[in-house]
Amino acid sequence: MSESDQALDYEILESYIILLLGIVNRPIKSIIHLQKEMFILSRTAKYVNDVTYFVKHQLGPFSSDISEVIDFPVYHSQPFQRIKGKISLSKNGEKIYKNLLSDYSQNDKFKELLASMKLIREIYDRLTREELLFLVYITYPTFEEKSDVSEELLKPDKRKIIAGSLLKKRIITEKRYNEVIKNQ
Repeated sequence: MSESDQALDYEILESYIILLLGIVNRPIKSIIHLQKEMFILSRTAKYVNDVTYFVKHQLGPFSSDISEVIDFPVYHSQPFQRIKGKISLSKNGEKIYKNLLSDYSQNDKFKELLASMKLIREIYDRLTREELLFLVYITYPTFEEKSDVSEELLKPDKRKIIAGSLLKKRIITEKRYNEVIKNQ
């Protein structure tokens, strides 16, 4: 990949993160949640997958690009803020978000992207760190490989507790719950 391609990817990735943060009017509760929500988004939208790369890491899928964009945005002036670990848009980020909406609101793929982002935020923002990681591990088991916590989260007793919590929150169905607790 050439430097100009990588630069364009970072600009697009920065915009995707701005959109994900802006689509719901609340901060994302942690960098782990942001990482996993972007991972889920990358699995549902190929064009998001094209601009970021996830590796197997201590807490499942991880993209250094996402962390770099949050900590050192290049294309937009200070679009993000972190307060007590939560990540949200700054005032400038909110303006950028509104401009992106205005610029692309007639594009059908853009509308689909926003709908996916909103759904992801509505589901995954409700999860605790353990529930989020557990759900990622049972859905994408290859990302357990280098995890520091997957073995603990996937133990039979813990599995049943977390799966029960996900069922109670209506994140998984009773059928999926039974699959998860049997699949030990």
